[in-house]
Amino acid sequence: MPSISNWVVRGIFWSLGLGLSCGVATPGLAAKTVTILDGTNPVEVADLENFANTGNISLSLKDWEEVFSITTNNNGESISLVLRKQLNQIISLDPNDPQSAAKLPDQLKNFLQLLQPGFTDAEIQEAATLLAQKANNLTVMDLLTKLPVDNLTADNFIDALKKMPHPPKTLSITNILYLNSTRGLGTGNLEAFRGAIANTLENYQNGTVFDVDFVQTHVPGSLGLSLNSKPVGFYNQIWFDTSIYQTSLLNAVDFGAINAWAANKQPEFILDSSFGFRNKETTTLTPSAIAVTINQALALKNAGGGILIGTDHNDFAYTANQILTNFGFDGLFTGAENISANGSFVGDLMLNPQPVGSDFFVNNLQGLSTSNVPVGTHVLNANGGDRTIKIIENLFSYSPHKVVHVGASFDTGNNITSIDDPESVPEPTTMLGTLAFGAVISRWRMQRKQQQKALNSIAS
Repeated sequence: MPSISNWVVRGIFWSLGLGLSCGVATPGLAAKTVTILDGTNPVEVADLENFANTGNISLSLKDWEEVFSITTNNNGESISLVLRKQLNQIISLDPNDPQSAAKLPDQLKNFLQLLQPGFTDAEIQEAATLLAQKANNLTVMDLLTKLPVDNLTADNFIDALKKMPHPPKTLSITNILYLNSTRGLGTGNLEAFRGAIANTLENYQNGTVFDVDFVQTHVPGSLGLSLNSKPVGFYNQIWFDTSIYQTSLLNAVDFGAINAWAANKQPEFILDSSFGFRNKETTTLTPSAIAVTINQALALKNAGGGILIGTDHNDFAYTANQILTNFGFDGLFTGAENISANGSFVGDLMLNPQPVGSDFFVNNLQGLSTSNVPVGTHVLNANGGDRTIKIIENLFSYSPHKVVHVGASFDTGNNITSIDDPESVPEPTTMLGTLAFGAVISRWRMQRKQQQKALNSIAS
């Protein structure tokens, strides 16, 4: 049998191991066998588990013994050893990281091609999404032993994934630091009522999602005092509710604290220049304003946490622009415009999961002052992790020209073009390695069949 290069072996068995991991069963039901390639001689899961633990080749694996004995070229490892490593590998995925899931489909496609050619891209994506949601932190072998099918095949692969229950949920509270510096000239005396916004977050789903520390009067040093009183990274989100006339509030202590926090969190950003009149009904929020507030908090939670900057037009955005400058943004909140009724939503940030009425602009925003949000690509400084981010518009209106009121540094749904991710491109060696290995195995199985047919002919 021809030798197989190390990268071929590692590519295929990484894919094989990942593919076998796709399943978690309800108690009492587990996969007993796995059928791959031409469907003959299913492999016993118990034999595979024994092999993963000890290296012993049990009865149902005997057909593969010749393949297992092949030695790779680079490290002198046998295919048997490589496969054992893969079966004992822990699957580490973040279901909240879209890039993590985006890297799976091509790897998963390689495994599905071994099961059976012809899986559609939609099926591959569906399987990858389920894997990211349900298979985190378990070993490949542990997952395989819990698949809710007697025999895993190409035909029942997707169904097995669909039947896989979600892992038990652990109570996870998102801690939000809410700093209110909306006050004084031009703010309509709303400063006393900003707690209504914080309470909207605090009371969502009976307080099981967000825990909000509300600072009624944000002054220089408040940010540093709040952050330094907690462990670094305690707060998942920081909300700056800052519409204060020509005043820059942050001092050196504040900047030191937020930069230490940012080094831990690598924050995403929501920039909202329509925030000044979020609570138009003073002590309460309109239903649409409640929905938007919750949507923004959940979107930032799903993005991994970060900073929301809510402000007004440029005379009131001095503190807001202090924050942007601190992180090295290439643009700031600029201009003084009025929000018109002919605005548009882009993406899901303002709309889901809480529905926002179609009259949102007219009843909540029309005529309010605002500034342009600096959409586009920004190269952050060391305080921002030397990252390149892209602020994508999510809410805009024409008054009379287009003014973007809300933007986010992460993909928020429909009609959004994601930032290109070079890491999402599959390595060609992995794909080619898989196909090459599959071809070798197919030729080997074909030879075995021909030999068996010849022996049967002689015997008859």
